[in-house]
Amino acid sequence: MLELSKSSSVMSELKLNQAYVQQIAEVIAAVIEFEVVIIDSNTEVIAGTGKYQSEIGFVYGKESISGQMIKNGSNSILDDDPSKHDICKNCDQKIHCRIKAAILSPIILHDKVIGNISIFAFDVAEKKQLLANQRKYEDFLTKLAALTSSKIDVNEMNSRLAIMANQFSAVINSIIEGIIAINHGGYITHINKSAEKLLSITTRQMNGRHINDIFPEFSVPKVLKFGQQYVEQEIKYFTKDTKDEQCHFISTITPIKKDLEIVGLVISFRSIGEMRKLAGRLIREERKYSLDGILGTSKAMTALKQKMQLVAATDSTILITGESGTGKELFARAIHEESHRKNGPFVAINCGAIPENLLESELFGYEEGAFTGASRGGKPGKFELANGGTIFLDEIGDMPMHLQVKLLRVLQEVKFERIGGVKPVWVDVRIIAATNRNLEEMIEEKLFRSDLFYRLSVIPFYIPPLRERKEDLILLLHHFLDKYNLILGKQITGFTQEVQRKMLAYPWLGNVRELENAVEYAVNIATKNVIDSSFLSSRVNDYFKHNPGLTTGEAPPTLAELEKSAIEAALKKFGNTRQAKEKAAESLGMSRSTFYRKIKNLGLSTKAL
Repeated sequence: MLELSKSSSVMSELKLNQAYVQQIAEVIAAVIEFEVVIIDSNTEVIAGTGKYQSEIGFVYGKESISGQMIKNGSNSILDDDPSKHDICKNCDQKIHCRIKAAILSPIILHDKVIGNISIFAFDVAEKKQLLANQRKYEDFLTKLAALTSSKIDVNEMNSRLAIMANQFSAVINSIIEGIIAINHGGYITHINKSAEKLLSITTRQMNGRHINDIFPEFSVPKVLKFGQQYVEQEIKYFTKDTKDEQCHFISTITPIKKDLEIVGLVISFRSIGEMRKLAGRLIREERKYSLDGILGTSKAMTALKQKMQLVAATDSTILITGESGTGKELFARAIHEESHRKNGPFVAINCGAIPENLLESELFGYEEGAFTGASRGGKPGKFELANGGTIFLDEIGDMPMHLQVKLLRVLQEVKFERIGGVKPVWVDVRIIAATNRNLEEMIEEKLFRSDLFYRLSVIPFYIPPLRERKEDLILLLHHFLDKYNLILGKQITGFTQEVQRKMLAYPWLGNVRELENAVEYAVNIATKNVIDSSFLSSRVNDYFKHNPGLTTGEAPPTLAELEKSAIEAALKKFGNTRQAKEKAAESLGMSRSTFYRKIKNLGLSTKAL
C-alpha cells in the first residue's frame, strides 16, 4: 500500500453517513472475525476495525488495492503473494505489505462506485480460513455493500426531501395571500404566515381544526364533489367563540389530486379591503397621467384640458404658469402621455431645489475629470436622459442667468456640451417649463431673459387657482375622501353641510395640494362616518374664527347636482351614441355600467342633450 496522507476536502457519500458505515464495519468483523476497512471513492478510510480503526481519516494512494478496486468496480480477490499479484504491481509498498489475502467488494450507488468494503488476512491461518470460505464471505460482503448503498440512497432522498420541504415552506410563507391546506375530511393540515396574520391566529391553534370552524359558509363536500377550481369566491371569517363576522375575503380554491382522486383542497385568500385599496391605487395611477384623468369639470378646467389635448401631439415648447399646488407637473405629465413621445422618458427637474453650482452639471452632465470629485467616466445630464422624450423644467423662474443663456442655446440649436467636454451632444427632447412666478415682471427687473421667455412660452398655459374654480371643489373633496378611505381603511360617507360651506369659503392658498392634505388629515382623525367641523385642521377652523361671516352664504351644490352637471357636460361634448357614451364615461373616470346607472338615477334624458 502507498503511504497515508491527510483526508480529501471533498465530502463523499460514505463520509456523510460515517456513523452508519462504522456500524456496518463492526457488524462484519463480529460475524466473520476478520479486520474490516471501508474506504470511499477518495480512498479515504471512513470506517474500520482493529488496526484500521486508528487509520480512520487517512487516505491511501490511488495505486493501492482499494484504489485499483475502485477503478475497476468489481469484486477482487487477493489470494497470492502481493509481490506477484497484478493488482499490486504498481504499489510502492508491496515488498513490505503484511496482507496475505483479501476480499474487496465495491459499494455502488446509481451505477457509480462510491467506495469498497474489504476484509484482510495477515497470517497463514487467517489466509487459509479466508480462502476456504471465499464464496461465502464474498457473497456476504456484496449483500452488505448493497445494504450500505441502499441506506445511503434513502438518507440522500430524505435529505433532498427535507431541503425541498424547507424551500416549499419558504415559498409558501413569502406569498402575500393567506394559504390554508385541508384534507379530504375538511381538517386543516397547513397554514402559512400570511393566513396567520389575516386571521389573527397561530398555526398551533389552526392545525387539526375543521375548516368550517373558520369559514362556516364554506362547503367542503360540494367543492370535493365537483373537483373544479373555484376562482374569486367570497368567504367570511368568523371566530369560533362569538361567531362575530370579522372580515370578508376573496378566495381561490384548488383541489389536490392523487391520480384521479381528490385528497384535499388548497384555499388561497386575500382581504377584500386590501384588494379594493390595490384596485384604487391602480385606477388612480391609470387615470393620473392623462388629461381626462385630471379632475375638474369647471368651464376653466374643461377649456384648459381641451387646449392641452390639441397641442399635446406637437413638439412645441410649453410654459405652464400657476400658483404652487395647482398641479403643474401633473399637467406636464399628462401632456407627455397624450403625445407621440409617451413611450419615451419623462424627466423632471426642479430648478429651484438644486444648488446653483450643481444645477449646470445636473442639466447638461460632465466629462471625467471636469472638476474635483467628478465621477469616473463622467455623467449624463437630464437633457441626455430625456432624449426621445420630454424634459420638465419646474420652477424655471429660479434658474440663474448664466444657465438661462445655455438653455436658450439648447432651444435654438438642440445641442450642448457637457461640462469639461469639447464634443457637442445632440438631443431630441420636448421642453415643458413651469413656474409660479411672474416672468414678465422678472424680465423688467432684469432677473429673467426676455429672449428665453419668448422661446419657452410658444404655447403658454395658465392653471387657475382653486379659489377661481370653486365648481370643482366638491368633486375634489369626494375624490380625496374616496382615496383616503381606501388607503386608511375608513368608511366615511361624506361631509356635513357646514364643512362643505367652510371648504367653499376657505381661500385655499395652497390650492389642490392643501385641499388634499386637509381631507387626509380629517379622514385620519375622524371617529364618525361623516366629517364635521371638529375633524378639520386648526388652520381651517382658525380662519373662520377670524372671519365668522364667511359661512353664512348659500349652501353648496350637492354631490348629485355636481355629478349631474358633469355628466350633462360630458354628453354634450362626446354625443349620445354608444361609443360616445363610453368616451364620456371614461373622461369622468367611471365604468360604463356606473355611467348608465347614474344617467338613469339622475333622471337625465340623453335625447335632449
